[in-house]
Amino acid sequence: MNGNLHRLHGLDFCRAVLMVLGLFYHVGLIYGIDQDWRVLSNETSWFIKYISDFIQIFRMEAFYLISGFFYMLIFSKGRDGFAKDRVLRALLPLLFCGLLLNPIMNYYSYNKSYDWDSIDYLLKGQWLGHLWFLGNLIVYFIISLPLCKFILSSKEMSPVFLLFMIYLGIPSVAITGLAVAKLTFDGTVLFITFHNLFYYYSYFVIGCFCFINKALFSSFLCVKYFLLSFLIFTAFFLISYFNIFAGEVINKVLDRLSSGSLMLSILSILYVVGSRRSKVIRNFSDSSYTVYILHQPLIILLYVFVFERLAFEPIQEYILMIIGVFFISYLFHNIFVKNSQILKLLFNGVLYSKRKSN
Repeated sequence: MNGNLHRLHGLDFCRAVLMVLGLFYHVGLIYGIDQDWRVLSNETSWFIKYISDFIQIFRMEAFYLISGFFYMLIFSKGRDGFAKDRVLRALLPLLFCGLLLNPIMNYYSYNKSYDWDSIDYLLKGQWLGHLWFLGNLIVYFIISLPLCKFILSSKEMSPVFLLFMIYLGIPSVAITGLAVAKLTFDGTVLFITFHNLFYYYSYFVIGCFCFINKALFSSFLCVKYFLLSFLIFTAFFLISYFNIFAGEVINKVLDRLSSGSLMLSILSILYVVGSRRSKVIRNFSDSSYTVYILHQPLIILLYVFVFERLAFEPIQEYILMIIGVFFISYLFHNIFVKNSQILKLLFNGVLYSKRKSN
């Protein structure tokens, strides 16, 4: 049991950090060079662009892998209404924040245009913003349900095979998913963003298999595999950077393939840190959902009303913006959301239950 708790605390911390990294990524889109986002600063920085580009390589891939792991964990407990609970936990914050908070964010996003007076605002997902990942999770929760029993009864993988799948197999399937979306439909309908839906599903599925192979998977989350994974990522990066194969398409494929190795590398370090049980880590993990839900509207409002009027260096504004948005949303969670069943429901999708929920 202690080993299982150790494993779950570590992975929950990984998931929390990945969500909070969305704050670093999106603030970086304001100050990074050659960006096209909701609001843009005239003061830009290559360094900030590199930070955002680096985070983008692994963050959502790792997030969906961990989501698949916890999906199978909860399914394995055999709880009644499992699928309903999972869907509601994503759907309620999606609808509440997407329909009530995101319009404020969209209104002040002066670099974007919206069909406010048209049904397209809803049908084409213009209201979604950063909540698209919840829409895709809802679809994954539903379509993966028939696979759960098969996955749960599957044989354990060998170390070499699981590593191969993480490093190359799953990224290759994900790239194929992107190609399928391009050939069929890659737009957004309501809350489903199809190119992301096709791309990330393979990471969600391998996360489900990682639960079945949890002892093996957790054995990869250590310093040794951090180094191995980062070396493999570096090899992909250098081949692409120096244009060894002299092809733009090939380089884009290599960039996507590198996601698997960088994902495991980052997860290894985060897991080691997060496995150390402490109140600070627990509180950070618990508040991360609220932080992510609120961070993008807060970024837009703080930039438009505060930071756009300042004359700081881009790095200074970048750091101050991250600190400000994080602590506002963190305090909001701990003062209000944490102590209100209604706000827990609206911001975290936590349904009231007399039993303790995981």
